[in-house]
Amino acid sequence: MGSKLYNMLGGGRLFYYAVLALAVINISTASILVRLAGGEGVHGFSAAVWRLVISSTLTWLLLAVSGGFRFERFLSRPRDLVLMCFSGFSLALHFMLWMHSLAHINVAASVTIVDSYPALLAVVGRLLLGERYSTPQYLGSLVAFTGILGLSIESYEGQLAPEGGNPLYGALLAFGGMVAVSVYFTLGRVLRARYSTLEYTAVVYTSAALTSIALTYTLGVEMLGFTAKAWILLLLLALVPMLGGHTLVNYVIGRLSLLAATVPILGEPVGATILAYIVLGEPITANIAAFMFLTLSGIALVLVWERRG
Repeated sequence: MGSKLYNMLGGGRLFYYAVLALAVINISTASILVRLAGGEGVHGFSAAVWRLVISSTLTWLLLAVSGGFRFERFLSRPRDLVLMCFSGFSLALHFMLWMHSLAHINVAASVTIVDSYPALLAVVGRLLLGERYSTPQYLGSLVAFTGILGLSIESYEGQLAPEGGNPLYGALLAFGGMVAVSVYFTLGRVLRARYSTLEYTAVVYTSAALTSIALTYTLGVEMLGFTAKAWILLLLLALVPMLGGHTLVNYVIGRLSLLAATVPILGEPVGATILAYIVLGEPITANIAAFMFLTLSGIALVLVWERRG
């Protein structure tokens, strides 16, 4: 199926762009699912725990069925295993900080702040990984970031926060989530060159799950006793934005530059804002629509020049 789609789209970057588009659509559902689960009494930290526990379990099952895991590779490269575990630790912090921020700040602003990481990754990719980006790609990143910055400001001026929330605290939580996910993607860009998508994600998701369980237990947050509806939402959180989102990004990140693989995820605030309007009733003004268009235009600029390069 994947090879047929690859050939249908002409192979190469066009196929990876289609995979990225699907990943962004799926990731956009995360904030809505977290908010809905919160309405069922699920703390953001608990949502992160079960998102990671379920997705890591399913990834190991897929890996076992495919017969693709080779322990000898990890035994011969213990440093890689340590880096994967640290990547998982960073992913757990990202989810826990970001998901908890949704209790203090509205969806558009939270997702916008946490998705500002391509600005940091552009520097990391150039200075640490030695990747070369064209001027239009830098310009596209700036345009996309300007779009989500405007989207954040516009949304902030509307609905400041959920009832009982603290917008400043929520913004700081989202910013911490941004730094953590930058580490996660940078390590993924390096390690995915040596391991398959399932090998990498199985170890990383498991490390992230164990980290989130330990932190959530230490903080005394309830991880059980949820309603049937809450468990369904947690399952969807693992299946759609995690396996159908993050895993696809990890697949692509080994095949495109760090900038091209991550800038498209700036489209998440656009998708999340649309879903927030449909599901949660958060408004979309003419200014918000304009900033959404600006964000998508910047993403297109980055991808077009990646293809030409």
